[in-house]
Amino acid sequence: MKNPRYYPHERNRYFYGKLLTVRDFEAEQKYCNDKRRMGNRLLNGAGVVCGLQVIAVDDKTISVETGMALDYSGREIIVASPVTQKLSMIDGFGNSDHARNIYLCIAYDERGKEPVYSVASSSTSSEEAGEHNRVQETFRLFIREDAPDPDKFGFSKLYESTALIYSDEQLSIWQKCPRYVNPDDLFDITLRVEKNMQVPRVQIEYDLGGEFIYGDGGQPGGRIYFQEPEHDRQSSYEVNFSFRAGAAAGMVDNVIMQQGRIRVQLGERILEPESDCSHVLQIVADPVRDCILKDYLELSLDQYLEKEDQFIYLARISIMQIGPSFMIENVAQLPFKEYAHNMSDLYKLGVLGKGKSQGVYQTSAAAYFTESDQQPRLEVRYQPDINQFNFDLGIPRPQIVAGADSTGVAEFELEVSPKAAKSYISDEIDHGLGAGAVQIITGVEQRTDEEVMMAAQHSEQIFFGKYEVFQDSEYESLAPPMDIGAVLYPERGTFRIGIRCQSPHAAKVKIRWWVYKKA
Repeated sequence: MKNPRYYPHERNRYFYGKLLTVRDFEAEQKYCNDKRRMGNRLLNGAGVVCGLQVIAVDDKTISVETGMALDYSGREIIVASPVTQKLSMIDGFGNSDHARNIYLCIAYDERGKEPVYSVASSSTSSEEAGEHNRVQETFRLFIREDAPDPDKFGFSKLYESTALIYSDEQLSIWQKCPRYVNPDDLFDITLRVEKNMQVPRVQIEYDLGGEFIYGDGGQPGGRIYFQEPEHDRQSSYEVNFSFRAGAAAGMVDNVIMQQGRIRVQLGERILEPESDCSHVLQIVADPVRDCILKDYLELSLDQYLEKEDQFIYLARISIMQIGPSFMIENVAQLPFKEYAHNMSDLYKLGVLGKGKSQGVYQTSAAAYFTESDQQPRLEVRYQPDINQFNFDLGIPRPQIVAGADSTGVAEFELEVSPKAAKSYISDEIDHGLGAGAVQIITGVEQRTDEEVMMAAQHSEQIFFGKYEVFQDSEYESLAPPMDIGAVLYPERGTFRIGIRCQSPHAAKVKIRWWVYKKA
């Protein structure tokens, strides 16, 4: 049911002697249902009211807990008992040959119940002469494999615009930008990435252009750069990039992608697709909240009820392909935040209004870089309509100063010991860089001297790590195998070196050390 017209409402008018037919009784039900559902949609919104958590029971099975939701037609969707089902048995699931994200959805449904014989039926077939005595309001679960446009949910389009930058079968990239900002305010432009887990490590970069937005360097526009972490990779990312709005109200900026091109690197492969991504950003003098509320109140009834899809996205499920089979890797609840809030309960909890549980004031804080020769600055703004203080901290950009370093040698006289391994610890060494944290690097130093005169291939060498790997080669070390450690005393600016010889050996060992102190 797309964009259902619940209005204008029409109800039965009763009078003595009126002949009531099926049409009249259906009109009675429709009138009551339409009034209730329209109230649900306009007053409570659409989404999950309570419950309906999705749980991975095992690698291939999910369970939907009891709960209630309202769809975008105001119809109640009630799950009265937990539903446990194999993922592969849910309508819409396709076992493709790669890992990906899929979306578990729930929709309102109706089913006939209590089949009875219809006395008034003119059919001679016993099957066609039957009717259902009841209609059961229920639900259906199904899978959607394509990521939806984030701009289609709720009224997000009133406060932000979403543009699709790039999309293929395995990767989708969106950019979100607010519609309203106040003069000289910090605001975020958000990069949203949805990818299959089989896609190599992703790197995204491009330049944004705009006359009245400023990046870290204080120049118009800015750069967007995202690199997927090497470890703990996810199938979905949202990354915020801070910009500052111009100082004059009344300006309208067109935030565009410079050169109309984005650079996407997938492992070793580089793509440079064209993109006409753009956003309209308004710098307004009035509070942003008032501008959004004004747009909301000016929505027509048709605009408010407009929604092509009537179902709710309950979960985003990441699955991993394993040969011909698959396994559930992760379940994210309500990925598009489709909630229908109970305003009364939220007010009592102090989430809405000025309840004591939330305190008298709210605060927000943000930081940005200034030029390195400027002084730090703190700006405080108060928004009385929401009892909020906004703190903006300007931090001078750090100057690049070369770090300090020092080096030296610690000598150890090894003795033949009956023990298989023996430890030797140096005296306390002053590294000369003062107090504080430093980095210490050590290696076994070997020079051409009396000990190694017979080994002409050995000029000055320093061995690091497990130098036993050079054994039986022309680069073999003459020093016995040993473990090397160091202990630092940051407050005194000193350290000690310790070695543990793995076999009884009489020799003199030189440990070369380097100490680095970051500027």
